[in-house]
Amino acid sequence: MILTAILAVSCNPVKQVLSSREKFDEVKNEVFRLGLCANDTTFITDSDTLIQYDTTILKETETITIDDTVYVTKWMKRDIVKKLTIRDTVNIVVVDNSRIKVLQADIMASEAKAIQYKEKADEYKQKANKRLRYLIYVIIGFGIWLFIKLKL
Repeated sequence: MILTAILAVSCNPVKQVLSSREKFDEVKNEVFRLGLCANDTTFITDSDTLIQYDTTILKETETITIDDTVYVTKWMKRDIVKKLTIRDTVNIVVVDNSRIKVLQADIMASEAKAIQYKEKADEYKQKANKRLRYLIYVIIGFGIWLFIKLKL
């Protein structure tokens, strides 16, 4: 009974992970692969307003005609204003570099495995072609032997 209790207490997986560096690295890499570490994201929004006077127009509003002469009595000045609003939104995403390194190592390992599988596939293809040639030679030899046996 006491022995079972001691074994149950000593078999704590958290303590095993914390005490062994290899196990800790394996757990850490798996956490990074699953994306459980949240990225820090900072949104900086900077908005500027620029007012630019483009054109000024003088517009007559009242005219008086005396004899054959036209007199302008009131002028109105009108500005055509173009209002340009510039909004710059900068999104900065801070990503954990150790996660990137783990994922790059996974990609390199998978590419290395793919190369190994391709080499093995080429090797097996060559073996299959060689065996096919042997099979064809055997069939031709058997056909010649059968032809000679039946002819005589």
